[in-house]
Amino acid sequence: MGDEEQATLDGQFVDFAKMLEPKLRSGETINLYRMDYWLRQAKVLDDRKITMTDTGIIFNKFCKTEIKFDEFLEVLEELSITKCLNLEHLHEALTNCGLPGQTPVEVPQYSSYFRTYKPKEKMVLS
Repeated sequence: MGDEEQATLDGQFVDFAKMLEPKLRSGETINLYRMDYWLRQAKVLDDRKITMTDTGIIFNKFCKTEIKFDEFLEVLEELSITKCLNLEHLHEALTNCGLPGQTPVEVPQYSSYFRTYKPKEKMVLS
């Protein structure tokens, strides 16, 4: 029972970097999709205070499709500054969110917006 290894941020980075392709990926770099998935699983990315646009803007400052762990830490630091978050709490949430896929993550599909769309003429004003 007490033999479980304690999760670390760099260990989580490797696990989420390898997500979906563990045999093909080394875990040394992470792309924006996997990073956003990790942030969603940790309940940091909520589409209200922090959005995929926020993470994308910061991520793309590196002009790369994948970033290393030290660059990832810079992303977290800038995210905490721009969104007024406690960096330690952010690290803690990402460390303790579990392995990839352990908690269900809903990646938003914006098609639901279009299914409920009503033209202005058909809207009922109250």
